[in-house]
Amino acid sequence: MTVATAALVSGCSVGAPPTDFAIEDAVLAMRVQEGGEDSSYLVLVSPEGKTRAIELDEVEGAGISWTEHGITTSDPKHDYVIDESGLTDHKRTSGDESLETSHEWYRVPVGTGTLVGFSPADSSKDPFVTYIDGESGKTTTRVSPYGQTSTAAVCGERVFAPGRGTGTKAFEEDSDSIPEDQWDRAALTSAYPHDGTDILSTLEPTGPGVTSPCVDGIVYEGWENDDHQDFVRTWNTAKGTPAAKAAVDHEIVYPKDASSQIGAPAAVTVVDDQLVWVVENTMWSAPLPTPEAGPVTAREVGYLEGYVGLDAEVLAYSSNAAYTVTNDTELHKRFTKRRSDRVWTELTELSLVRTDIATGKPSLALDIDVEDVDFPTKDAYVTALAINPEWLAKKGE
Repeated sequence: MTVATAALVSGCSVGAPPTDFAIEDAVLAMRVQEGGEDSSYLVLVSPEGKTRAIELDEVEGAGISWTEHGITTSDPKHDYVIDESGLTDHKRTSGDESLETSHEWYRVPVGTGTLVGFSPADSSKDPFVTYIDGESGKTTTRVSPYGQTSTAAVCGERVFAPGRGTGTKAFEEDSDSIPEDQWDRAALTSAYPHDGTDILSTLEPTGPGVTSPCVDGIVYEGWENDDHQDFVRTWNTAKGTPAAKAAVDHEIVYPKDASSQIGAPAAVTVVDDQLVWVVENTMWSAPLPTPEAGPVTAREVGYLEGYVGLDAEVLAYSSNAAYTVTNDTELHKRFTKRRSDRVWTELTELSLVRTDIATGKPSLALDIDVEDVDFPTKDAYVTALAINPEWLAKKGE
């Protein structure tokens, strides 16, 4: 196999990735990290399970987006766009200043592009956001306090972020944050204030990469109170909504005979008019809550295969299914050891597994060849996952 990874420079930095690294026939993209290393690998997988990889400097929380315009991902100093023609390297700058990150907080499709929030590598400097225009391929970066916060929800072309103190100023009115010609396309805003309060400031997503769904202007978020009761909170983002109806809690009622894998959703999504979430490896669903306060009854969908990586970034949804990567199926043997909250494993086998949300039935979507590959397979962890939307569309998803 031809190795596409870049060479190490001085043992501490990865060289520039090859510009001829194109999507080609890829249907799956992953970021794979080796334990104890400061770099990670962007791996593209063909329908036959064959892989190609490039090595990038690692950013904690680095994600992947895949839209009709191609793939985006990042390293500490660069944002990358990969399409049919190859790889474009955008050095991250604001004015004449080079901006370096140590932590990516979110990567969300907005309009025709992708919006990414970053923490600075130098803690004495300010956070920043980058907008990657899908049509032109150009990137724009601006220093912004909303770079270093989990994203709450994407409603159309508006991104609602958790409140910062008492400020409710609309982000698109801040010319230092987003260029004027991209206000409509890349607006990052606080929610409209209700009686002087920001309705999205009371709850913040539990971790980087957790983006709540927005359906018809209603945002859905899971949380747990001090009494360990589990809830879904709905936020009405419409202007003029009375304060009493702006944020409404709905207690989650689990079956009495449910397994121990219950709790507050770390992240929820909406699939076919159902709320869907995962606790440990168990997937749950519930009808969308009504605008009025009241409980929602959870239904156990089934067990999700996935120990190589199962979190907000390594769980992809289609219109009727969830996708995970795993080497823990009935035919696969694995060796794992825990480090912090991750499971590091030797990838002797690797699969993309599809779990039908209606039936809970898992099926093998793609068998990935991990023999003679150009990325690490020992002590390795999949940290991000994205699926080609055209491939899903052809599968009716």
